[in-house]
Amino acid sequence: MQLSDREWLARADAAQQGAMLKLLTQGAAERIAADWDFVARPGQRAPAGDWRIWLMMAGRGFGKTRAGAEWVRGIAEADATARIALVGASLGEARAVMVEGESGLLSIAPHWARPAYAPALRRLTWPNGAVAMLFGAADPEGLRGPQFSHGWADEIAKWAGGEAAWHNLMMGLRLGRDPRVLATTTPRPVPLVRSLMARDGDDVVVTRGRTADNEANLAPGFVAAMTAGYGGTRLGRQELDGELIEEVEGALWTRALIEQCRVVHVPGALTRVVVAVDPPASVGGDACGIVVAGVGGDGRAYVIADASVAGVRP
Repeated sequence: MQLSDREWLARADAAQQGAMLKLLTQGAAERIAADWDFVARPGQRAPAGDWRIWLMMAGRGFGKTRAGAEWVRGIAEADATARIALVGASLGEARAVMVEGESGLLSIAPHWARPAYAPALRRLTWPNGAVAMLFGAADPEGLRGPQFSHGWADEIAKWAGGEAAWHNLMMGLRLGRDPRVLATTTPRPVPLVRSLMARDGDDVVVTRGRTADNEANLAPGFVAAMTAGYGGTRLGRQELDGELIEEVEGALWTRALIEQCRVVHVPGALTRVVVAVDPPASVGGDACGIVVAGVGGDGRAYVIADASVAGVRP
């Protein structure tokens, strides 16, 4: 298979890319450096296929904001009729992070396609006429009425308006032939995130990522310091590894207690292993509990796996 010059450059290593860029004119080099398909890591690129919601759930520093801003920029530059909603946890955060931040829309825009920003109107307008409007999830009613073709929802796990703001956003996605929304967030087991995760594979596509994936663009030693301080902890798994750690309200066995009791290896051989099944009364009833436990050589009991499932027949 013969690659185009652009495809070859995207797949080349850093030394090859550097050598090639030196041969280009300044204008050509600027355009390649501003080409997100060339700069982005695979996990930051929009997934292929027929989806309505793209949920990017990753650790801090993964590059979620940059990915969101570049996704919006790509849509705006390609479609003059695009009407895009930019929704942050608050209107202030939408401005400070999504628009004015280091990885926000104004910072990543090339000079030849920089949007005009009107803070008082909460609006960005691209040279071709595409428009983006700013909203805060703390005011869900602010999303009632406007219509959009696309939306970028940032840090949805910390939205005070939560599901109300999300529902109003989705009901406003009624312009264009293929309305879509990107939700970027650090994982937390709030109802909105859990409901989107449950739809993974239907109209939702989930991208996961770790802080370490973006180590090349973070301060030297940051990843090592965070791993040393938080690696293996519940906080580290959530904030650095991007894991969604569920916590059932009122649970007798809390996640913190489970983490305290977690071991890598069971001392000695397992002297007995039991698979316990608690079947539900019907397919539509409670989940079918399936737990594997064993007794270690030290006489203690260890839970090896929880394979519980829901909504299945015998």
